Amino acid sequence: DTAGIPCLTGSLDDPEPRVRAATVFALGLVADSALVVDLADRAVMEPDTSVQRAYLQATFRAMVRTGMLRDPNAILYYLDRNTGHERVRAADALRRLPPDTLWNMQATYVDLVRRETDPEVQAMLVRGLRGMVGAEVDELLRHYLEQEDPLLRSAALLAINERTYPGVRDRLPEMLKDLPGLGGLAASVWGRFMEPDELERVQEACILHLKEAHVLAGLFQGGFRCDPDPYFFRTWSIGLESEMTNAYDSTLVLTLHRYDEPLVPWIRDFVQLVQEGGHPFLRGQAFEALLGWSGDLEEPRSRALLEELIQEVVRNPDPGLVCILCEAMADATQEWPYSTVSNDQLQGISEQLDLPRDHEAWLLLKKVMNLRLGKGTSPHVKPPFDHPIDRARLLALENGRQYRIVTDKGEVTLALEVDVAPGSCVAFDSLVTAGYYDGKTFHRQVPGFVVQGGCPRGDGFGSMDWTLRTEVGLPGFSTGAVGLASAGPDTESCQFFIMLGPAPHLDGRYTRFAHVVDGMDVVQRLQVGDVMRRVERLP
Repeated sequence: DTAGIPCLTGSLDDPEPRVRAATVFALGLVADSALVVDLADRAVMEPDTSVQRAYLQATFRAMVRTGMLRDPNAILYYLDRNTGHERVRAADALRRLPPDTLWNMQATYVDLVRRETDPEVQAMLVRGLRGMVGAEVDELLRHYLEQEDPLLRSAALLAINERTYPGVRDRLPEMLKDLPGLGGLAASVWGRFMEPDELERVQEACILHLKEAHVLAGLFQGGFRCDPDPYFFRTWSIGLESEMTNAYDSTLVLTLHRYDEPLVPWIRDFVQLVQEGGHPFLRGQAFEALLGWSGDLEEPRSRALLEELIQEVVRNPDPGLVCILCEAMADATQEWPYSTVSNDQLQGISEQLDLPRDHEAWLLLKKVMNLRLGKGTSPHVKPPFDHPIDRARLLALENGRQYRIVTDKGEVTLALEVDVAPGSCVAFDSLVTAGYYDGKTFHRQVPGFVVQGGCPRGDGFGSMDWTLRTEVGLPGFSTGAVGLASAGPDTESCQFFIMLGPAPHLDGRYTRFAHVVDGMDVVQRLQVGDVMRRVERLP
């Protein structure tokens, strides 16, 4: 919070080095360009070497966050002179430089990738190969697609997803057999760059991966895009949901036609899926698909069906559907069908929400209303403080306390970081001992990034009737870190995520409260729909 800057700067002269280092860390998360310069000047005068390093790291973090750091040589210098997560942060900053900058340093960059030995740094650098061309780039991408570490394979797939690499694409069909998340990503990449002469091979792959909805989604996306007469894709998936083992896979199969043209039968079926009141994930996916089609709807019956459905959502607001509608309205480039919803109706929805449980929907409604009134992006509004820390429970909760998540894929053991996030750890412990997480699902999986679960609705839009304050600590979001999901500062609750790879851009924005101590191989195999059969505190 920038409001704390005056108070923090007063602690830069504290006699205790640890206090000065902590102050510098905090300032690095909120500093503007003027304060960055001041921090750099103060670093030269700092007598303690550990605090000097804190200044260097805070200045680098602030310069990246404010967009001040655009010189690749400065980033390379930082990468060369740091260790651990700070090197990952540097690699992340380097790979996010503008494409022109990366193209101009391609030879240096490729050599850097070849010489790197830290898997997390490697993964970041490999993603920066996106858009680069040449035999040496194809060679590197093929090399990383064949690595044992799934983090490196996912990084190569994400790089390929930016553009077609003819010398690498032949590996994609084989990668459909990879871990669930990576198989789905490989299918999505193949679907994005699929050519008409591959359609027969794609149809064979659909049959081979009959019960793998995450793979079918990517293949159907490509099939509908490049098949001039997609009879196979329009008919083959009908009834396939009965082959699926959970509501999430059934949803993916039922909504495969989202990649087709907005035909009247699909519109009618998807509207019915939203109206039937089934699993929130299914209703949300169908509604999202309908809104995605809206710009191409010309047939009067289809337009009327969508208009009536939107009005039904307005009259009986479901928090998840409201979030999906508001996100679409905020990003829309055309007026219809969103012009059918008035500001008074939006205000009416906000008054029906259950706060703080539905705070995310409330925030999105305010965003849309402000955009319509020409007020621009509205500042984040934090919910009132409503969940004080149970101090007696905190005193009884030791740092490193372990918890076991039992799934059908295996077991995962977490260790709490009570010294880093005391309030969040107490809340997690309370939920576990109350049996809250037993039977909850993982509703989100992003290869190379996170797997997320614990939502009471099962679709990511659920929360408790209380919120937690965001707790920012020194440890960063490295592979295996466990954090709390949020809709902005101080909106955390029961949903948590486990990092499949490093994500320095989350540092200082989300609460890290635990880390995986055993079972990371199980985490890598988790996919959307997997159930937490039991979550328990270990003795």
